[in-house]
Amino acid sequence: MALFFSTSPAIADQKDLIVIAAPSIVDTEDDLYYAEVFDDIIEFDIVYANAVLGHDEILILVDAETRPYFTGRVPEQILIESDPQHIWMRDFTTVNPYRPVQFRYTSATFENNYAEADEIQADFNYLLKQVGIGFDQARYKSKKLLLDGGNIVDNYAGRVITTERFLEDNRLSRKEGIAALKQLLGATEVAIIPGDDPVMAHSDGMVMFSDENTLFVNRYEGTFRTRVLDELKSAFPGIRLIEVDAKWDEGDSELSVGSACGINLNATVTSNFIYMPHFGDIESDDVMKLIAKNSEKTVIPVPAKGVCKLGGSVRCLSWQQSGDRTAEVIRKLRRFEN
Repeated sequence: MALFFSTSPAIADQKDLIVIAAPSIVDTEDDLYYAEVFDDIIEFDIVYANAVLGHDEILILVDAETRPYFTGRVPEQILIESDPQHIWMRDFTTVNPYRPVQFRYTSATFENNYAEADEIQADFNYLLKQVGIGFDQARYKSKKLLLDGGNIVDNYAGRVITTERFLEDNRLSRKEGIAALKQLLGATEVAIIPGDDPVMAHSDGMVMFSDENTLFVNRYEGTFRTRVLDELKSAFPGIRLIEVDAKWDEGDSELSVGSACGINLNATVTSNFIYMPHFGDIESDDVMKLIAKNSEKTVIPVPAKGVCKLGGSVRCLSWQQSGDRTAEVIRKLRRFEN
């Protein structure tokens, strides 16, 4: 897995920040299923961090009890000791790493228990408040809108993709939803596609921008494929669409969400790199070659077999910051650590 494909970098010398949250060993005492996958998540965090090192910046939020699991396996300076944070960082943090905006975390994975979702988001917000990191709240017509970060995919140049779940959660018409995202994210073009999963309905398991005008999309079938492609072409005139084969996995019956195994587009895309989930199979190799062939960014594989069964992988587990925010967030979090 050390092999990665590269062409010329997109933005020379710019490093972005990726932040991941380690699982807490304390939580395994009350959750038998979580205890079974704890080692897999830790292993993923270590492999992911080491894949990023030397390319972009990476920090791991970890509680004191869990920190020893990382000792000697990652550089100490990337560990930020804090209270335990939820591992699915993408969804409850902020969207748009250049101009961060926070939506209200949905209760999709908590059986509509908004109190639990709100508590997870509040824990993260408290940490950032402690270190003096600010961001805007996604308010539209005096209401804070519901949206998981995994349901926003954008090219950071005006094009944004979400699913129809965003409209349903906020009781918005298509026209209102588009207007809201244009206002809150500074978007000029918005695509609202049908979701491919009944629980999460996240767009980041369906599509991935590699640059401003190149969009990779899972290869679907029948009328669903037609609906997805028609909406993307209509919303983004002149967009370069590249379909990717996904090796769908039925997942674990113990979980309410579907498996993310076989979905290579759930990648973390930074200014110069694409950290793509790799599942140790030929299909992942083929997708990796296809993306590299059609992107100026370096594609780096991140082994994700240990976590994809939980319903997400590389992008789902990442919070990103870019531009001037990178140095600011690193400085403030490290000061908190010290």
